[in-house]
Amino acid sequence: MVRGKVYLVGAGPGDPELMTIKAKRLLLEADVVLFDRLLDPKMLDGVKAELIDVGKNAGNHKLSQDGINKLLIQKAKEGNVVVRLKGGDPYLFGRGGEEALALLDQGIPVEVVPGVTSAIAAPELAGIPVTHRGVTASLTIVTGHEEPGKDSPLDWNAIARLDGTVVVLMGVSRLERNVAALIGGGRPSETPAAIVEKGGWPEQRMISGTLADIADRARKAKIESPAILVVGNVVRLADKLARKKIAILRPASQQAESAKLAEEYGFSPVPAPAISLAEKPLPSDILERIKAAECVAFTSANGVRMALKNEAVLAGLAEKVIVAIGPKTKKALDGCGLSSQVPEEYSSAGLEKMLKGKCGHILFLRSAQGSQYLSEGLRAAGLIVDDIPLYEVVPSGDIRLDDLIRRARSVDIFAFTSSSTARNLLARSSEMGLEAETREALESGTVAAIGKPTAEELARLGVRVSVMPERFTFEAMLQALNETMTDMSK
Repeated sequence: MVRGKVYLVGAGPGDPELMTIKAKRLLLEADVVLFDRLLDPKMLDGVKAELIDVGKNAGNHKLSQDGINKLLIQKAKEGNVVVRLKGGDPYLFGRGGEEALALLDQGIPVEVVPGVTSAIAAPELAGIPVTHRGVTASLTIVTGHEEPGKDSPLDWNAIARLDGTVVVLMGVSRLERNVAALIGGGRPSETPAAIVEKGGWPEQRMISGTLADIADRARKAKIESPAILVVGNVVRLADKLARKKIAILRPASQQAESAKLAEEYGFSPVPAPAISLAEKPLPSDILERIKAAECVAFTSANGVRMALKNEAVLAGLAEKVIVAIGPKTKKALDGCGLSSQVPEEYSSAGLEKMLKGKCGHILFLRSAQGSQYLSEGLRAAGLIVDDIPLYEVVPSGDIRLDDLIRRARSVDIFAFTSSSTARNLLARSSEMGLEAETREALESGTVAAIGKPTAEELARLGVRVSVMPERFTFEAMLQALNETMTDMSK
């Protein structure tokens, strides 16, 4: 007789990378996987097993618990290796114990694989340690959604009197009732409290306050399940310990490098390309225009790469004064064997100061939507300015931007690196019918602009800018943001 086995596997709080090595291995070895709704689909990448969704939501059970037990028994008796994949840990309000007992009653071997519980992970990922020396040395975890008719219901009065952190799981629908029970049991209404929604997921967000107002704040923020309530003085530590989420709106080709840099500065990057670059053909008279100019300026590394693919253009620049706006642009020019000068200030005044007496005719090789901020200032200073558009900035059409817009409220910082990123974010939000929500997120979050033209465009769009670096580079913007966040947490 073929003998099957069931593994009750904890998937952790939501992030696939927080699954255990054993959990990942068993998924790849399984014949059948029964999984819950609180799972990232990426957890099942590469799994060849029969997949059965048995997820349960409040008021919407695809399969009853008894039905799940019977299905586990059936699949195991057919001789399958079965993984029952459950969010968090199987035995912490996961009904894993019930499933194990049902299987053992039928003589079916069962093994539990612990998972990272959201009761600890979700607060931790939001910057709240559930215990902290000098603050609290105890943790109480309770369910916020008790089964009706239970013989021994929760004693909220006793829970309220416990000293330490209280974590309430699965209590969104009964939040007001549970908070009232804690206050009624003796917990002071001014006790710090927080709701962590979708802990471990990309759209994780936290709403904090006190027991007196947390239910109202959660309602106004439209908090949805899954979310947990954290009560206690440890909530205050999130002001310093929480990693801020930063939306990076640059083109897809710059996302990896930008995300790495953001992480180095302590931020949690949210890749959301708002723009793409569509290369334009070089004009037939480009060599004549380069020859006529005394100085040639590049405003981006992208422009360098596009223009200098043409060997004739590269040769034509050999005897010219070349200006690089920003260190990344200079690095790209260095890679092509061209020396360049970088102005101290990325402005018309900075360029004029650097070029005074050296150049009366400057040629810009840049985006078709390049800001006229530099050009107008130089013309006013008496220079002849020519422009050759190397590429068009177009809407990205990237699904990651749409994802950002849907969960904009979970983002702390919006990093705008050009006027186009600002325009396209709001334009796409409008197309999706979510412009009001995006503007609310921008208003409540921190908005950073890489330079004056971007800041001016944001102001024109009605968006308040909080941070602008002195040097107009992405890294300088991150440095300025880091200083701002540090000051805010003091």
